[in-house]
Amino acid sequence: MEIPYEVTPRRDTGLYNSKLAVWLFLASEVMLFGGLFSGYVFLRLGVQEGVDNPWPWGLNVHKGYVWLGFLNTLILIGSSVGVVFAWVALKERNWRRFQVLMYAVVACAVAFMCIKSVEYNSKLTKHHGIKLLDNSVMEGRILDGTDKVRFAGEKASFSLQGALPIFLRELAGDEFPELTLETAEGEEPVTFSSKGEFKKWFYQARRETASGLADERKRYRTELANGVENPTPVSVSTSATVTASKPFPLNGNPRTVIGHSDTTMNYRDGSKVDGTLTGDDVLFEIHEVDMQLVMPTKQRDSMLWEVVNDEGAKQEFFTKQHKYYETMRAYYEPRGETIPEKMLRGHKLNLHYVHVGGDHEEGHGSDGEKQEGEKEHHGDEVHTSESKPSASKLEKDTGHHGTITVPRDKIKFMGNHGPRYGNYYAIYFTMTALHGLHVVGGALVLLYFVVFGKKMFLKNPEHLANRVEVGGLFWHFVDLIWIFLFPIMYLL
Repeated sequence: MEIPYEVTPRRDTGLYNSKLAVWLFLASEVMLFGGLFSGYVFLRLGVQEGVDNPWPWGLNVHKGYVWLGFLNTLILIGSSVGVVFAWVALKERNWRRFQVLMYAVVACAVAFMCIKSVEYNSKLTKHHGIKLLDNSVMEGRILDGTDKVRFAGEKASFSLQGALPIFLRELAGDEFPELTLETAEGEEPVTFSSKGEFKKWFYQARRETASGLADERKRYRTELANGVENPTPVSVSTSATVTASKPFPLNGNPRTVIGHSDTTMNYRDGSKVDGTLTGDDVLFEIHEVDMQLVMPTKQRDSMLWEVVNDEGAKQEFFTKQHKYYETMRAYYEPRGETIPEKMLRGHKLNLHYVHVGGDHEEGHGSDGEKQEGEKEHHGDEVHTSESKPSASKLEKDTGHHGTITVPRDKIKFMGNHGPRYGNYYAIYFTMTALHGLHVVGGALVLLYFVVFGKKMFLKNPEHLANRVEVGGLFWHFVDLIWIFLFPIMYLL
């Protein structure tokens, strides 16, 4: 029996079945993305300047990658045009032209995802931020994996009731340390020379521990039921200790290490490693300084300048800040208005590139101009301060960037520009990744039509044309979502 209305339209709706279905599906997609866009708008409008974490400015977040987002926009628009012409080719019964156009559309989808992977790689591996204890922020790049705690382990204690100890995942290098299990007196020592040997022993020991605990608890409950006044407590060892023949290097991830000292490192799974701390400071290539969460009156005494330890970089920051402040005064004062608090605490005044370790010229600002009696602002007050050494003019994002050492005890939070870095980044990765899944899904459907559609084309070309039209409607929706995403996430 044939299914009706696969090619001809229904009398009640004027649509054939698959077209009606895709419109219903797209309505649900509109609700999904509509909720995400609404959440973005409410979160952004709800930010209180100087109180909440500042909302990043899209152009500043993506920097040199904005043009890649624009290129992706052109790619998707071009692919939407290609889908239309592919559908027209089917209507004209031209299979060869349909193949060429549809393969071009799929190639556009592949190019789109490749460009997105470049952007993701940049944010996850090349851009980091460090927030200090006073809420001042440094943007740049963590070098040589120094965000991890470097430790030389000698002895490790861990539980036999969970998964493999975390410290095994954080061994530095490919060589597995020779570990000797501490056993009771008189028992033969057990030595592990490979991770495979340790895993085999661990899983067996975990099963024996679980079985021993079950037997002991059963025995204890039986003694209680029989009226024994002082039943023997459950006594099964649920932990083990191994000692290394020589110190083994560890790179402790801050997400898994809950505390460390010069001689111990404690992990979230309860395992503990004894040894020697070999490195704790973070090597950071600093690009920008963000003072949006620091009161203007406290910015010159911020902990950040103690960490940076470069008078020229400090002066460069405040020279740029003063320049923007004077521009704001020139705009608001003739109107008889004061500068809004939102502007005083915003990114225009408090987020600037700085250059650490450059050739600083005495008495010159970051723009190479003489700073005689530079003015410093605190709120709406302006007073004169003595001129200080400052950085010479250097290139911005692609120019000289100095490297500093940041003590871990001064760090409140650090990480890459991934979803954990803030609400903006969480929404950015959620929405762009979800959109990317739609791109991949739509491309696979269109690819299916061109790879396996020849049989349908020969049997009923109009049926295939309708299927391609439905796929094209979804593809246009994917394109439309990106046209909204690009300006919101990349430009605003």
